[in-house]
Amino acid sequence: MELFTDYQDFLKNGEFDTVYIGVINSEHFRYTEAALKAGKHVICEKPFTVKAEEANILKEFALKNHLFLWEACKVPYSPVFREIQGEIGNVGHISLIQCNFSKISSRFRRYEKGEVLPAFDPKAAGGCLMDLNVYNIRFVTELLGRPKEIRYFANRGFNGIDTSGTAVLSYEGCQAVCSAAKDSTSPSFAFLQGTEGCIRVEGPVSNLLKAEITDGQGTRLLAEDREGGTLAGEFREFERQLREGDYESCRKALENSIAVMEVLEACRRYAGIQFSGDQEISLAGRKRF
Repeated sequence: MELFTDYQDFLKNGEFDTVYIGVINSEHFRYTEAALKAGKHVICEKPFTVKAEEANILKEFALKNHLFLWEACKVPYSPVFREIQGEIGNVGHISLIQCNFSKISSRFRRYEKGEVLPAFDPKAAGGCLMDLNVYNIRFVTELLGRPKEIRYFANRGFNGIDTSGTAVLSYEGCQAVCSAAKDSTSPSFAFLQGTEGCIRVEGPVSNLLKAEITDGQGTRLLAEDREGGTLAGEFREFERQLREGDYESCRKALENSIAVMEVLEACRRYAGIQFSGDQEISLAGRKRF
């Protein structure tokens, strides 16, 4: 086992081919960029970056240099999600989607007392949108693509961060309502309502443990994740892509990650939420790879 206390030394001298980035949100771009420049494949925690332009820069560099780059988000790799994708046509035209992922954060009590940890810190690109609602938005955009209109209604804390909020993503003939909270708790769920039936997901879409479908055949179990919503599915897919050199699947997943970043940016603009310098991330002046 190797132990490093310096990131650049770690990248230069560590005996590995892939780096997992699990630092605070505002550092995702910088740490991922450094790892890619060192010739490493990268798995980066959600949210992928702070701005879509950052994500595009990383994608271009990774694929140009035959490196794999993945966002660690279980939604698209879940067996339950794949069953929903396959069966969604059986409930007709989807007119409404409702997602709720709400659980009070252990850090919120400290935030109420004035202590700002990264989860509620604009300097760290924290907040409910970037932590919890990102899962709901990934779920919707994986199913329906980029929305035509985006609005975000946020409850704001004393430092301007969103402690809870609702994003409304508008599509042709469909409204998707994505709610999340770190300042309160409720049962989490997702409903997809169609002209011929509906699909119900139990629990948050971050785990996608179980889904039921109601259609012309009645109500039945659609799918259940027997692995309990673990990371196994996504890591199996990452390993397969790496082993088979499947850069096309990697590219498509990155495009979906970038679409989510665009939605998150639009939500923040609508609600007037700014991160430090809004991470206007000095991309101006940064040489593109």
